[in-house]
Amino acid sequence: MLSTSPLEQKLQLSGILLILGLVVEALCLLGHGPIAFIVFMSLGGLLFTAGTFVYLYSLVSANVKTPEQ
Repeated sequence: MLSTSPLEQKLQLSGILLILGLVVEALCLLGHGPIAFIVFMSLGGLLFTAGTFVYLYSLVSANVKTPEQ
């Protein structure tokens, strides 16, 4: 259930990408052989890196409104 705030939507997307990356990496640890390692590094690493970059981008691009004094 995505929220209406753009910052919260980006944070939820990054969380989903991070969780998917961790699930892929955990499933690859059950496999044996070079294909499991390639999937671990490529797909799991890609999802984990994308989630991290989306998180950092959402923090940098957030429009924080401070009350005027």
